[in-house]
Amino acid sequence: MSEASRQRLLDAAEVYALHAVDPAEEAEIEQDLASVDDTARVQFNILVSEIQETLALVSVLDAADAPADLRARVLQEIPGIAQLIPTASTVSNVASMSRHRERKSNRWRTAMMAAAAAVVVAVGGGVVATQVMGNDPTPTQAEQIAAAPDVQEATAAFPGGGTATISYSRGSDSAVVKLDGVAAPAAGKDYQMWFVDGAPRSVGLVTSDQLTGGDDTVIGGMGAATNFAFSLEPAGGSPQPTEVLTMVSLAA
Repeated sequence: MSEASRQRLLDAAEVYALHAVDPAEEAEIEQDLASVDDTARVQFNILVSEIQETLALVSVLDAADAPADLRARVLQEIPGIAQLIPTASTVSNVASMSRHRERKSNRWRTAMMAAAAAVVVAVGGGVVATQVMGNDPTPTQAEQIAAAPDVQEATAAFPGGGTATISYSRGSDSAVVKLDGVAAPAAGKDYQMWFVDGAPRSVGLVTSDQLTGGDDTVIGGMGAATNFAFSLEPAGGSPQPTEVLTMVSLAA
């Protein structure tokens, strides 16, 4: 699938989440979904899930009637909300369904903006407008791997305390490393990480942010690795492991 087709699929997540498509369109979206790679499929599923969760949140927060004056102002403003109009072109390679999705997507955004403006929460006898819709968040690479259908997780203990958790997806060819409570190495030493698939392959040194901030580190090129290891090395690392500290098995 081309990048343009992939983007059209992600753009269709909104109308798909709202069930605002007829059966033929829904079947076409699901056919496109089956043809993309795992990363695009995870992005699509995350967008659908977030839209549906937002709708549920709006429903809960808007259970109480908005003040009459606020409701009147919102209804008065809706006709003036600018609508996106497709630009005419003498040559078009965009299918009619794409234009159909765009119109429905625009109506979805307008409706959600109006709903967000009408949601109110009572605070200390006053009324505070609550914003529930913002820019669509883009999932991080680590989040995409965590949401992959084939994701697996393994945890290993460090000799001096603390743990290393490896979340990995064969389909994404990547792993996410998270350290918790691991002490910094002695002066003049570094922790080094390795994929092991017969011979160890260095995938870099453990950073201070990984140790102190617990940052997730995404490592690509997993390949056929069967283990993930941490070793203690002289500062700057080594071409091959010197002292292996801990290792986790990566199931197929």
